Amino acid sequence: MTTLASGIEIGRRALQAQQTALQVTSHNIANANTPGFSQRTVELENVAGVPGGVGGGVNAASVTRERDQFLDAQMRVELQVLGRWQAMERALSGIEGIFNEPAGAGSSEAGTIFNEPSGLGLSGSLSRFWNAWQDLANVPESGAARAAVRQEADFMVTTLHQLDTQLADLRGSLDQEVIAQVDEINSILDSLAAINGEIPRSGFDGGTGGDLLDQRDRLLEDLSERVDISVLEKDNGQITVLLSGHSLVQQNQAVHLDSRTINQNDLATSTIFFSDDGSLVPIREGALRGLMESRDLTIPDFQSRLDTVAVTMVEEVNRLHRSGTGTTGSSGVDFFDNAKLTASNIAVDDRIIADLNNISASGDGNAGDNGVALGIAGLRNDDSLAGLGGDTVEGFFFTLIGEVGARSKEAQTMAGNHRLFSSQIENRRQSVQGVSLNDEASKLVLFQRAYQAAARTVSIIDDLMEVTINL
Repeated sequence: MTTLASGIEIGRRALQAQQTALQVTSHNIANANTPGFSQRTVELENVAGVPGGVGGGVNAASVTRERDQFLDAQMRVELQVLGRWQAMERALSGIEGIFNEPAGAGSSEAGTIFNEPSGLGLSGSLSRFWNAWQDLANVPESGAARAAVRQEADFMVTTLHQLDTQLADLRGSLDQEVIAQVDEINSILDSLAAINGEIPRSGFDGGTGGDLLDQRDRLLEDLSERVDISVLEKDNGQITVLLSGHSLVQQNQAVHLDSRTINQNDLATSTIFFSDDGSLVPIREGALRGLMESRDLTIPDFQSRLDTVAVTMVEEVNRLHRSGTGTTGSSGVDFFDNAKLTASNIAVDDRIIADLNNISASGDGNAGDNGVALGIAGLRNDDSLAGLGGDTVEGFFFTLIGEVGARSKEAQTMAGNHRLFSSQIENRRQSVQGVSLNDEASKLVLFQRAYQAAARTVSIIDDLMEVTINL
């Protein structure tokens, strides 16, 4: 049997339900521009009444967070690939800046190396080195021509040193970035573990729990840009974060990554291990992968090719120079130090530095002979030298410059493609979780009117009860 008291109860429930709906709508509007926020929806349900009654009114059954888990998982995968290519894009841009040759010196684009004037890159120094030997061949008895040969050799050696040093410095900078990334990853893991512990106590999906889940999902995406993770979610909202099957976050516990300095090929680099069992971390995607790939593969590859230029110059020039004779009859003298065969340590031989007369131009010992000088100058166009793959020395270096540019362009293109892909996924997600201010404004008016009507209903029933009491 329906009574006036039951009418008051129906009105009370209506006021509470509409009040909850208004609060949720206000929360949505307030966070319309908050990155990572998921709109909330109030689920209203009718309440069954007592037998013989007309019903129990309405109840705000739950507050749900609008989210598409499939798109979230797709976004995390995309961000892992994007993070890798963006890290490689930055690294290769730095390498390209080091190798960028001046226009007209074999490169297809304008630019300067070490911010120096045109002609002072390695290709320019190689060209002047060969030209100096040709000038000496023209006047084999000239002391000035010998001085020019030694000067250009010194400059070429210095340029190779600078290139190798800049690559080594860039490699060291990338290693520091790896360490910084590990620290950031550990901080994110700690935050995820803390949120994981709070979620079961927070109402899980709606209310405070929804805000925690939004925060958690933002952290997961930040983590995904750095390293390749997989995520398993339980019914209570807690997650398990895995890296190559190894648990990083479970319940409210986090497993850190440790960076340890390991010497590899006489170079100290940071290697990543799991802190719980000390095993090596296999990293396949994310910024950490891009940084480590650039540090451990790309830069050493280019340094190795510079070493090939250096060793070729040392061996081929020395081979011819030893067969010649200096102006004072010296013979069998190396032009370059034969024990220093890398771009980092190539050097003119001490005997050449000490006495210009030890520079050989003659092949038969006669003062006017220029056989050795001509032979060394001719190395410029020799495409049969060992280790250069059928290229000349300068051609080998130009090929290196071209590959640096091609790899940099590839990284730019791939990073741009994956930025576009992630943007497309985000647009699809926003159609699900994004807040429409127009829709929320309409809901605001709707819930406001329902609240006012419920309040009016309670007021009328209260008046009727007073009349009844006074009968």
